[in-house]
Amino acid sequence: MVLTATSGPLQGQGENLTCFHKQGPRHGSMEVGRIHVSMPGDGGHHVILFRPHPGPVQWPPKNCPLTLNWDQWELIAQTQHPETDWQLPPGVAINISRRQPLLVQTHYVKGSHPKTRHAMTKTKLYPIDPATVTAHAGALFLNDRSMVVPPHTAMTEVNRCTITGEGAQAREVKLLSITGHYHFRGLGFEAYRVHTDGSLGELLYRYQGFDQPNFQQFSDPPVLHPGEGIEWRCHYQNNTDKTFTYGPDASTQEHCILFGAYYPTSTVQEAINCTRDKDASGHDVSTVAIVAGE
Repeated sequence: MVLTATSGPLQGQGENLTCFHKQGPRHGSMEVGRIHVSMPGDGGHHVILFRPHPGPVQWPPKNCPLTLNWDQWELIAQTQHPETDWQLPPGVAINISRRQPLLVQTHYVKGSHPKTRHAMTKTKLYPIDPATVTAHAGALFLNDRSMVVPPHTAMTEVNRCTITGEGAQAREVKLLSITGHYHFRGLGFEAYRVHTDGSLGELLYRYQGFDQPNFQQFSDPPVLHPGEGIEWRCHYQNNTDKTFTYGPDASTQEHCILFGAYYPTSTVQEAINCTRDKDASGHDVSTVAIVAGE
């Protein structure tokens, strides 16, 4: 199954965020064991494959708002590089329902002299035999909405999330993949295990550089035990007179996001969303939501 989506015009100033309505297989559900995403052309920032959370689907316009409503859309797969080829371990699959609504978002930054006027992205979903599936994969989305990068500053934003849950609801989680995400002020990203007593465990992921962080696939998935979590850190260098706050505009705003995947899930389709934000009094608050799919 191949989902195509264009970049929009690449010549000029500004950015293109474009959303394309897609659909799952016509004749039955699909168990996906591999996803390959290609993002050719100049100025590619990301390609993301989403599906809606349960309930009425609220489609964005083709010319997307700067950010989708993360309370309504679940990330299935994404790339921040020209090519990402994600192979899940034997027996683990991502379930796509029959005719399930899907959305592909492309994000490109325009330039004065692009090599091509347009680019065509492709997201390929490779099915596996359902009889071989022993566990399903879910999406991790850890998002810091309270981040601030002051002018003329080198700084690190630090966040934590107990993705395994707490108390009687806690469970074991195996990590399939991790990648970080920031914009042009970012210069490094790290993720660590957090033990049940709050102490810092081993390094799970590290990327250094101004380019978009690499997509790390785990051949031997790290196991987070009940009550454990993840700490993710974004390192920034802001040499301008501007203060950068949370937002999707790569030129004027910043992000500190961990994308990833895990297994097993409690339901066939599932995601874990963790958000750090400010409450009405200006205090930092973190929320964790386990979202069951169709």
